[in-house]
Amino acid sequence: MTSGGALLIALFVQSASGPPGAAPEAVSTKARLDLRGAADCISRGDLAARVAARSPRIQFVDDAAIYARVVLTSARPGNVVAELVLATPGTEQPPRRFAARSCAEAADAIALIIAVTLDPTLTRTVADTSGASSTAEGGTDRAPPPAEKPADQSTTAPAARPPAPPATVEAVAPPAPVAARRHFGVSVAGQTIFGPAPAVMPGIAIAGMMALGRDGVWAPALFLGATHAWRDDLAETGGNASFTLDAATVDACPLRVGAAWFVARPCAAALFGRLSASGTNTQQADSAARPFAAAGVALTASVGTTVEVSARVGVGVTLLRDSYEFGGATFHRAGPITSAASLGVGLHWP
Repeated sequence: MTSGGALLIALFVQSASGPPGAAPEAVSTKARLDLRGAADCISRGDLAARVAARSPRIQFVDDAAIYARVVLTSARPGNVVAELVLATPGTEQPPRRFAARSCAEAADAIALIIAVTLDPTLTRTVADTSGASSTAEGGTDRAPPPAEKPADQSTTAPAARPPAPPATVEAVAPPAPVAARRHFGVSVAGQTIFGPAPAVMPGIAIAGMMALGRDGVWAPALFLGATHAWRDDLAETGGNASFTLDAATVDACPLRVGAAWFVARPCAAALFGRLSASGTNTQQADSAARPFAAAGVALTASVGTTVEVSARVGVGVTLLRDSYEFGGATFHRAGPITSAASLGVGLHWP
């Protein structure tokens, strides 16, 4: 027997164990309601009122053995994901996860499941009503046709109608669990990079994001981006130097913290591309382009739902450190640490 069936049968026995002849309305089920998540989406009082509208037998108190735990895992517009667990001490049903288009739709679905599961008389009433209707429709004013006369009897009593099957109470099967949803996003940001050139390099960056919308902290995400940064006419001994960095970035972020409107992710980060340098006002103008790479960690954060403001801070070890010189005199070598900071705006869906 499943834990959900055990819970429902226990509630049915509890409701049926009163004295014979007692009114069904006198029996009530007490439960504890625990609501976690976005309080501005579904409140405890609103959910309790929706349950009471469907079954006045259910009473929510703070010290009941039976409890209903509701967790809002997402409250984005058009994508409200809720999880419901109904349990008694030592017996807990598997979580029931489902998605709704609005907070009100999710609250109605939760209230219906709680009412049907904790008040077995709802399904029993439906079954009894169905049986009564079937009997009423089957009866007529005409007498049943006479049975065939046996050889040794002249008449016989009308055949008895078979009794109607007894009403049964069936456990409500939990809804199928909702698979982890994929989320996508794009962003454009202004950024600054320290380390490759003698001075800070301003630039722009674009990035795409793919993430799994799981419950809890473990929610992997991957960011792929491209960056272009530059710094022109830096006065150095022997001439003026200009630097340009074109690189790709990869952020692998296994964890997620925050609420539906604010999300932060720690990431492992890598940057690899090409660093170009050129000189002017020198005895012999020259230019060079060399590979550049760095690896380290980053922290990304976003505020908003569909339209997001995003920020990123990254720091890593420079893997390729080239030196630059004018006339045989070295004026710069790529720093041992490369760091970057960016601030931008983007879109997130669904």
